[in-house]
Amino acid sequence: MACSVASMNWQQKTAAQRLRASWCPWCLSLLLPLCQTVTADVKQLSASTLEEQPVWVQNRSTDIILDFSKADPYYKHPSLGVVSIRDKPMRVNFHIGYYHGNVAVVRYGTKFVMAVRKMQFYKTLRSAIENYPLSTKKDEEYISWWGSKLSVCSVDTRTLQPVACEDYDPRTWKECEWSKGFEGEGPEDPRLIVWPGKGLFMMFGSKPWPKDTSGTEPEQTACEGPWAFQPWLIQLQPYSPQQDPADPWSKGIIRLQYLSGEPPKQGELLKEKNWNPFTYKGKLFFSQQFDPHVVIQAHPNGTCVKLFETPTRVFRNLTSKPRGNTQAVLVPAAYSGETRDFYLGVVHAEASRSYQNYFYKMQAHPPFRIYARSKPMPIINSKHPRNPVWTSVSFPMSLDLIPETNQVLIGYGSGDQIPRILVMPWQEVSALFPHAPQTHDLLYAWRNRAARRRLAHSSSGSDQQSQGV
Repeated sequence: MACSVASMNWQQKTAAQRLRASWCPWCLSLLLPLCQTVTADVKQLSASTLEEQPVWVQNRSTDIILDFSKADPYYKHPSLGVVSIRDKPMRVNFHIGYYHGNVAVVRYGTKFVMAVRKMQFYKTLRSAIENYPLSTKKDEEYISWWGSKLSVCSVDTRTLQPVACEDYDPRTWKECEWSKGFEGEGPEDPRLIVWPGKGLFMMFGSKPWPKDTSGTEPEQTACEGPWAFQPWLIQLQPYSPQQDPADPWSKGIIRLQYLSGEPPKQGELLKEKNWNPFTYKGKLFFSQQFDPHVVIQAHPNGTCVKLFETPTRVFRNLTSKPRGNTQAVLVPAAYSGETRDFYLGVVHAEASRSYQNYFYKMQAHPPFRIYARSKPMPIINSKHPRNPVWTSVSFPMSLDLIPETNQVLIGYGSGDQIPRILVMPWQEVSALFPHAPQTHDLLYAWRNRAARRRLAHSSSGSDQQSQGV
């Protein structure tokens, strides 16, 4: 299979042209080696073999620190003296970073693709920004900024190290302001989604645009709501050149929209983040929350509809509500040695200013009940560079199966400043779960039949819901 190269240079395109692009042209140099028939189903992948025995295969169980010093042309980012806010220069009073932190890596065809979040932290005076709310407290005279950029990278299959990276930001809008003395800036936490039949997608978090792009008053610079932060989806690479050009999922960036309750009160910031994506029968779903487990289905216009809500007893003894991390991947029974297929995913919970991360097992059919939780994952936590009270932080961003070698790959950020990949043999992952009789399918069989009927009924109306916002 051949891949055509766009004649117009990506940097020369206008913002509107970039938004309308059906895939990521500037990524061609990174993704051309991947332009072959992509088989994202685990059962199909297991029929192929790796050409050589990489280091990470020989070591079986290893935790790899990723080195971006040669791969990222902007690795040595200069210290900030001045930043541009509302198109005006602002003096920076404090600055640390960039840190290459949370990282995602997935297998796409016979290669790997990587996405990383780069973070910096700085402060500016509240009084330097026109009409920004001031504070009478001495320690609140500054705005604390969390600045992020994303990079997409090709990967050395032998070492899993990044080879060549390019900054990536498909957004075309100026971000809104929270006016709370802390502000996020830039796209955050990229998840890479391998969607069979559709291609490679990225989901990331970002602020939307302000209510008035030319305004300076807080009610004008506030987010065009009700969301102050939410997930966005974009296709990086189509499944094949023969993909239908009219496919609505390939039309550019998609604003994922879901309201789980009452609209926020005046001045309240509604933030949606940390959804776990998964695919089922060619459709895209998200675990929006985990206790209870709420499953929503996405439509091409960005609207997300709640389909299922099930109790999750396995999370009841955690110290906080679990939140999402990675794509949930299908694990066939033939791979795991268990009696039925299931999805494997990762969640995290907070305890005493530290994160604990857990694998979970989810039914491979509606209503997608979560029925097992592992012991804490053996990943390396670090202190956060900006908030030292967060003494033990790690954040998994990706999860992938390598059936040929019987291993699991977890991409994560340690302390928001050290990108790592944990490689585990499947036996070690399985050993983290309690080995109890699997009765969940028998107990809820009647509910599963009803859930499948509901899903079929929902899917029959997808075409109508997919038309325009």
